[in-house]
Amino acid sequence: MGRKIKQENPLIPIDDYENQLFGALEESKGNNQLSLSYIPSFFTTASLPFKNLNKTEFIRKASNGISLFLNSPTNVPYGRYGRLLLSVFTTHAVVSKEKNAPVVIEFDSMADLLKEMQLPRQRGKDIKEQLECFKRATFSFELRVEEQQQAHLFENLYAPGEKLPKGEVTVRTTSTGTILFTEGVQFQEIIDDKTTRIGKFKVVLSANFAGFCQQHAVPINYTVYKDIASPAGKDIYAWLVYRNNGIKKDKPVFVPRDKLIEQFMPVGEGSDPKTANVNYSRIIEQIREIKSKYYPELKVDIDSSGAGITLHKSPTPVLKDDVRYALISSLTM
Repeated sequence: MGRKIKQENPLIPIDDYENQLFGALEESKGNNQLSLSYIPSFFTTASLPFKNLNKTEFIRKASNGISLFLNSPTNVPYGRYGRLLLSVFTTHAVVSKEKNAPVVIEFDSMADLLKEMQLPRQRGKDIKEQLECFKRATFSFELRVEEQQQAHLFENLYAPGEKLPKGEVTVRTTSTGTILFTEGVQFQEIIDDKTTRIGKFKVVLSANFAGFCQQHAVPINYTVYKDIASPAGKDIYAWLVYRNNGIKKDKPVFVPRDKLIEQFMPVGEGSDPKTANVNYSRIIEQIREIKSKYYPELKVDIDSSGAGITLHKSPTPVLKDDVRYALISSLTM
């Protein structure tokens, strides 16, 4: 048997907690509730670009050999509104009664979607832009894992008479997958002399995307997620919620500075070393703000020397059957 190298990764927890710790809330219990939504757990380790890159491809290399590839015929989704729309899509997929099947989301107008997203009417243009970005867009993930295995297991790869290496060899396995966000988007536009309005429209989430969300989704406080203005802040908040589920009470997790930068604000090769310092300062600033304003239960120690952070098991923001929350997809019904 081969011996697999143990890869310690403080950024990514075990992805099997959804059904154990969280439950979908299908009915609204009041008008003053906070809102619950979901995002794919994969997008807590590698997410959308922060701003409009005006590109049809975006690559984000995350920790532990995982990479995200976004592709769109026009422009990849991005920013705070791209993240909110992704959360809406994921939530509808998770609560759908049909599993591993296309999910149809229908609205009578753009105003109805904005109401569900808890956004003002003025943001209709921004959401329409992100819908266009998600239309026909795909995301691909690539995972590279290295193992040490006995050389004789691969004897067939060597020519007859060729001497086999003694002991173990390194086996690098690369796995990839590509998922289409939507199978179809249909808009009804009402055009008069002064303006164009969006009437009835529907979005058909692909079966692969819906199934992916149903198996790997992170429940988050949507009210908080929406209120965090910075796209990077949204990513860090979602990751903190996700990461908390893999922490044991007596085993805090140290996340080094370089791993935080690599995941949330990576710098290119050959960049000014000061850029990494600036990015790390911004990450720490976001963590402090999240703890102060949005996740006060968060137990985190920030190393004074700048080495990284230590995460302790924290109270979970969203508990199973928590009556404080209603799914965003139920608020417009």
